[in-house]
Amino acid sequence: MKLFLLLNSLVLSLLGSAWGLLAGTAHFPKDPEDTLQRVQHSKVLRVGYTHAEPWVVPSGAEPQGIEPELVRAFAKKLGARVAWVAGTEQHLYQALEEHELDLLIAGTTDESPWKEQVGLTRPYFETAVYVGNAPGVVVGVDIKDQPVAVPIGTDIGHYVREEDAVPTYHAQLPDGAPLAAGYAWQLRRWGYHNLGIRLKDESHVMAVPPGENAWLLALETFLYHSKAQVNQLLR
Repeated sequence: MKLFLLLNSLVLSLLGSAWGLLAGTAHFPKDPEDTLQRVQHSKVLRVGYTHAEPWVVPSGAEPQGIEPELVRAFAKKLGARVAWVAGTEQHLYQALEEHELDLLIAGTTDESPWKEQVGLTRPYFETAVYVGNAPGVVVGVDIKDQPVAVPIGTDIGHYVREEDAVPTYHAQLPDGAPLAAGYAWQLRRWGYHNLGIRLKDESHVMAVPPGENAWLLALETFLYHSKAQVNQLLR
């Protein structure tokens, strides 16, 4: 009997400890800086952005593009308005790191050099950059030594050189170029034929302040359920 009571007491003690641990993690994940609660209470979502077409396109007081549309939908879900902050990528990431912004959109991928300083969502969209040819342009079995139009200010020229082709830089694509690099939906929009030459893969993410896990989870959950909207925006 004594052994039974001792075992019973031990089981109850272990259950009590387990319950205490569960109770202590009931609100996990947490935000050390209470980002999610602050946005919900203040009704203001501070969003930094920089030019990264077609993901973010500056246009007057508010940016346009795929990611701004997603942010507007996310803010609406939270019952908040968006306070847009334009700037350079470096300054915006520094502000985000110091919790002066709640979210940063810049066509960011999971290869961002800032991924150790800030929080990144899981990829919400996977895409790739291809080479396409203009209507009526005949292309051989490869693009070696051929000029390929690429957007200026990106790393796509590097991948064109890896195909032994010659990048030519343009502020606006396709700009009448016989060959151009772009996303699959861009090539379709331009009327270009996708040659199937895959230059690079991209996994798109959004950036949040470091350590704000509840805020990160809320954004990731929203993005997970927004994949159809992304596809629609791309079309």
